Amino acid sequence: MTRLTSSRIALLLVATLGVSARAQQNNEEFARRQYDSGMSFLQNHRYSEALKDLQAVVDSFATTSMADNALVQIAQYQLEVPRDLDAAQAAVDKLLKDYPDTDSAPMAHVVSGRIAFTKGRTAADIDAALASFERVPRLFPGNDAVAAAGFFAGETLRSVRRDADALDRYRRVTMEYPRSIWAARASLSAGYCLVQQDKPAQALQEFQRARQLFPGTAAATDGLNLNTLAYRLYVRGHGGQSYTFSGKAIGPEKSELRDATGIAFDAAGQLMLGHKGGVTIFKADGSVAQSFTAVDTTAFFLDEQERIVIARNGSLITARADAITFSAPGGDGQLRAVDEIPAAFANERGERIIANPKGRNVIRSLPNGRFVSIFSTGQVTRMARNWMGDVALLDANSKSVAIVDRDGKAVSKLAAKGTGYELDDPVDVAFDQLGHLYVLDKGRASILVFGPKNKLVSTITIPNNSPGALNRAAALGIDAAGRLYVFDDKSRRIQVYQ
Repeated sequence: MTRLTSSRIALLLVATLGVSARAQQNNEEFARRQYDSGMSFLQNHRYSEALKDLQAVVDSFATTSMADNALVQIAQYQLEVPRDLDAAQAAVDKLLKDYPDTDSAPMAHVVSGRIAFTKGRTAADIDAALASFERVPRLFPGNDAVAAAGFFAGETLRSVRRDADALDRYRRVTMEYPRSIWAARASLSAGYCLVQQDKPAQALQEFQRARQLFPGTAAATDGLNLNTLAYRLYVRGHGGQSYTFSGKAIGPEKSELRDATGIAFDAAGQLMLGHKGGVTIFKADGSVAQSFTAVDTTAFFLDEQERIVIARNGSLITARADAITFSAPGGDGQLRAVDEIPAAFANERGERIIANPKGRNVIRSLPNGRFVSIFSTGQVTRMARNWMGDVALLDANSKSVAIVDRDGKAVSKLAAKGTGYELDDPVDVAFDQLGHLYVLDKGRASILVFGPKNKLVSTITIPNNSPGALNRAAALGIDAAGRLYVFDDKSRRIQVYQ
């Protein structure tokens, strides 16, 4: 038997360690390549392929420096795209348990806070969210995620209408991290709060700051859009008309489009018109990009993955052409099939909020059609939702608009008649990016704009027989820059106001 000398043992150990080090290095390189592949798929919205790569990094390369990065990306994806809060929380929990002191841990705490305030708006939910954000500067002082935590703390407070407290958080971010992209985003949200506090002049300054901080970024584009919107309503509209007809109309002349069911915009900013024959998508130049045919369409919306869902009779038709039927309680409490859906949308929890005018209510259901609860009451024909989850419910019978929070709890109400206005035949509603509510009144051929506390901010009218007149207006949409799009049943085209 050959006896191993101490020097031979040392050489073997060195060789073994060298092999191990090379293997770890190879793992690092491959893990990085797979992570980069996943991120490329993610950026191109190929989500299933992105998850395959990111999960492979977590499962097969758990000891590499990329595993925690993959986990935080999975958590953010689950929160922002399918809105699977349980899956997002599972990824966060694993990251904080297995990689508590890595460079991804601070952002994991931020995601955890975002999950908390997405789940609900109770005092406990808000407190849990704020606690997660507050941990970031305490545990990781100086980390880039501290600015993100401050921003999302402001968003949490803004979501429960604590605008003054939110404004304080945003201003801390802009003062302490002026070169962070989160400072630009904080300025945008601060401007929103100032509009809600009836301080539009100060809001304009915040929007301009965001443009100056990071020119060429999405935040700068948002700043320009919000600046334009606020200028229209509070500077140009002061003592005059805030919007005028642009002279532009979208859609072919003498088209077959009729009986509009709604106007919306997808994530890329493409305009979509719902009508009796389905949904038509338009290019930026006003020409038709794509059409989805569905006879007797009554409504449409985009689901969690930006796919068109069409309502017909009492069913929702999905991208896979599945027809999902829905039920609501009758007068005796028994569930009965919904036979008409004039308005519907998917909320941030993936539920379907569906107007049921025959039952004089709005219901909340799961995507598979299972009834969850009554969301609100009224003979609702159109609905609009803002970023906070508030919903405007247009009741055709009472000619009024109820505003409820994301759980259906009453927030305020626009009566048929109020200070400076009277609704005659309201046919559609929409929110802009600053929280203003727009009501399209076919009866008075006008659009009314309401601001904080339902104060009338502007009334948009075009003289009869003039280009852009609102004589037979049927549907209203608002783009990111605050331009108004109105489908006219007479010309069967979409008229643009700015």
